[in-house]
Amino acid sequence: MRMRIGLCLAGCLVMTMAAAAQVAVMGDEIVPAGPVTIAKEDPGWGLDYVGVPEQTGTTWYDYQHNGSMSRMVAYGSDGTVHVCWMKGLSSGQAADRQVYYNRKTAAGTWEYGTTGFQISTVAGSGYCTMDLTTTNEAVVAYHGPSPNNICYIWHSGTGPHALPASPTTNPVVWPHVAVDSRNWIHVVAQTNPVGTVYYTRSENGGTTWQPWVQVAALGTAASVSQTVTADPVSGKVAIGYTKPVTTSNTQADVYVVESLNGQTWNFASPTNITSFATGGHPMSSNSRAWDDVSLLYDNTGNLHAAYTTNQYPTPNNGGMIWHWSQATGHRKVTGTYTANAWTALNAPGAWRRAIDRPSLGQNAGGDLFIQWGQCTTPGDVSSATAAYGNWDVYATYSADNGQNWQCPVNVTATATPGAVPGQCLSENWANLAKKVSDKLHIHYIKDLDAGGIPQTEGTWTLNPVIYQGVPVDSLVVDLTATLTPIGGPIVIPAGGGSFNFNATLYNGSPVTQHFDVWIMVQLPSGTWYGPVLGPLNLTLPAGANITRERIQNIPGSAPAGTYVYRAYLGEYGWNVWDENSFTFSKSGVDATGGGDWSCSDWDDLKDGTVEEAQPQTAAMASVSPNPFNPTAMISYDLPEAADVKLTVYNVAGAEVAQLVNGRRDAGSHVVAFDGSHLASGVYLYKLQAGNLTFTEKMILLK
Repeated sequence: MRMRIGLCLAGCLVMTMAAAAQVAVMGDEIVPAGPVTIAKEDPGWGLDYVGVPEQTGTTWYDYQHNGSMSRMVAYGSDGTVHVCWMKGLSSGQAADRQVYYNRKTAAGTWEYGTTGFQISTVAGSGYCTMDLTTTNEAVVAYHGPSPNNICYIWHSGTGPHALPASPTTNPVVWPHVAVDSRNWIHVVAQTNPVGTVYYTRSENGGTTWQPWVQVAALGTAASVSQTVTADPVSGKVAIGYTKPVTTSNTQADVYVVESLNGQTWNFASPTNITSFATGGHPMSSNSRAWDDVSLLYDNTGNLHAAYTTNQYPTPNNGGMIWHWSQATGHRKVTGTYTANAWTALNAPGAWRRAIDRPSLGQNAGGDLFIQWGQCTTPGDVSSATAAYGNWDVYATYSADNGQNWQCPVNVTATATPGAVPGQCLSENWANLAKKVSDKLHIHYIKDLDAGGIPQTEGTWTLNPVIYQGVPVDSLVVDLTATLTPIGGPIVIPAGGGSFNFNATLYNGSPVTQHFDVWIMVQLPSGTWYGPVLGPLNLTLPAGANITRERIQNIPGSAPAGTYVYRAYLGEYGWNVWDENSFTFSKSGVDATGGGDWSCSDWDDLKDGTVEEAQPQTAAMASVSPNPFNPTAMISYDLPEAADVKLTVYNVAGAEVAQLVNGRRDAGSHVVAFDGSHLASGVYLYKLQAGNLTFTEKMILLK
């Protein structure tokens, strides 16, 4: 919500430079007509939702990492943006690559234009990650070519530095870097091909280094999933990795080892945060960890992890993104192992799942963000015989420290089904800066022919390297559920009874949405009962608004007192994207009164689609801006003349303003609402036009 080509690490997890030079070119090389430049791309629902892609460089070498992405983009406290990438310098020459860097000033100018600046010092360098010092200097880690594969650090303040030579006969490669609050540089890397993770650090800007220390022996089935992060306030540092529990890297656990001071480590006793085999995960029966991990210390020093799982015991192309912290445990963010009408499990290529590679970030207000990649749009595959999926970049957020994750948003949405080499728009190898401002700072390769070229997937193309600042506000999806009781205050007699209500679902977002809807009842004791309706999996087109009248039965055996009747919209069992409720009461209890908790179901919606729920041609309204302070403009359209009533209520149901009450002609109408006399909070505006009713939320923020 995908089939990987399995390769064993000992054979060719990622080729050494000597082997990589022998990779055959798949088909003819492609150079796009004209300059390779991305100025702006409208994915079909407006640039305001996704920000503006900006080119920072190019590369013939589309591939960037095998497993964990760590970070190739950073946002500085001074408003600067830093990116790095592995650049293929020529077509068909896998060994002809270098590491490049670019920097966006606080004024908005890319210091090295649309090409970037070479920071590596030896030909064949690659697989880079980056972080910033406390003074916003860039620190980039990468490894050099065979036969030595020495790891390097480039420091924008002190220049390039070589790390210690490998402590084993197998080279230590694929370095991942983090800089702590003291500007100590921490690096984890892994041997090729044995699969042993090593750690080193520098306490003087990269000039000298501690000897490599073994973190973990992962076995020959291991993946390149090691990553490292540092607390921006304290001296804490954490290392994460996946470790197979069998001879397959598709069956792994996620491990974390933490140092409270960045000096003292207990690598012999890491924490297995998933523990699938012993039931330590919510989906232990059918899931195992895949080969990517992202770590983040939040603003209060708590450690968070995001990771991918695949189907167990028989993996397919499907994947799920998960969040973990000590406070929340494991919470599903998104994903599926099953294809359906709106989610394909397109071929992602070697060492990938069709939903994978999460990156964690946080803003100053404490909201958490996760970005990941998906190649799941049905039919959105390249024209090659292998038909690799074209990738999109998705993101979501949590306002409650990771307990609940909101509706995923496709921030690129550039479907190019059947595109020939040079015309694919496949946003791949995406990663997110750990600091989120008013934007998510995202970096990726716009692969013009899907598939990883060093894995002999697809055709060599000259690909733009893209930075995209995604406005945080674009992740707020207008998808709502509303319950409206019919009649006056609802009081159920002691012997039981029923009440009628309207349930309305509205998709105010510009794309079709797929979600679950269910209703729960809170008993007078405070416990929850249900669901009494659903869960139903529904599809609602953009702008669609559907209302159903339903009857809820209340048994006589139900206790006396006040009840809460609440509808939820989201992913059942995991995430709530919206909720709405009303109260009713029961006067007494009669155990002999009979009855049950049955609710007349949404029989016409059980197929999982809502074909008839096309966008309304009447009684549709919108508000702008939302949130507002203190004035908002409410717009509505009438296809024909009608009696119109437009009223604003507070969440308690009290009327606070009546804006329209009378006959209105067909056409578009705009009404101003002044909330200067009201307190900050959520309000409802209700439009009644003829026999149609529309209700929606708006937020006043003062």
